[in-house]
Amino acid sequence: MSKTWGLVVTCEHARRDVPEALGDLGLDAEALESHVAWDPGALHVATAVADRFGAARFLGEYTRLVADLNRGPTNPDVVPEVAFGVPVPANRGLSAAARADRLERYHRPYWDGVRAAVATSLEAHPRVLHLSVHSFTPEYAGRVRTVDLGVMFDPARPLEQAIADAWIPAFGAAGFVSRENEPYDGREDALVTALRRERSIERYAGIEVEINQRLLDRLDEVAAALEDVVGALLA
Repeated sequence: MSKTWGLVVTCEHARRDVPEALGDLGLDAEALESHVAWDPGALHVATAVADRFGAARFLGEYTRLVADLNRGPTNPDVVPEVAFGVPVPANRGLSAAARADRLERYHRPYWDGVRAAVATSLEAHPRVLHLSVHSFTPEYAGRVRTVDLGVMFDPARPLEQAIADAWIPAFGAAGFVSRENEPYDGREDALVTALRRERSIERYAGIEVEINQRLLDRLDEVAAALEDVVGALLA
């Protein structure tokens, strides 16, 4: 591991499982196997990068429909009643107490774990890269998404801008179309966004990488490209 940088890898939407106590959330198998429930491919890439560098890693255990680990606890959509246009029956009309219990069981432990890992990394290193790995559908709401690898960050944070400026052309050289803050704005509510408010602009870099799901048959290539840019940063 680098003397300058620590590394924490997270994958909030790694899996599509539902806790036994919640049944199927009122959804059919098709919905629970789709991107509505998770980010296909993200777990493979996140695990490969974490393994390559021996990094701390946090991999979401359950579907985002139980509690979205990439939304803050006060966000109304952290326990979504509708996800990507699909109603989630078990999440409709939850009482405040039931919602709080859901977050206490399935959201807070993950966020607390990531916070602790970032703090531990910063005790040992001047800076920490928090890499959050996700994937997205090639088409959404009638719009074709042409980017292969999106790099999400906050341009107001120079450390994050410098990383994006290095990674985007490197991904391009590896054969992937890469752009900043596509298909989402890296300043929107997310785990990295919350940690930016808690950590120094000079020491914490929260970067989300979004993988187009049309690359699901090229995940090893994606992982290799990401390992290369992370390795260059850590070096």
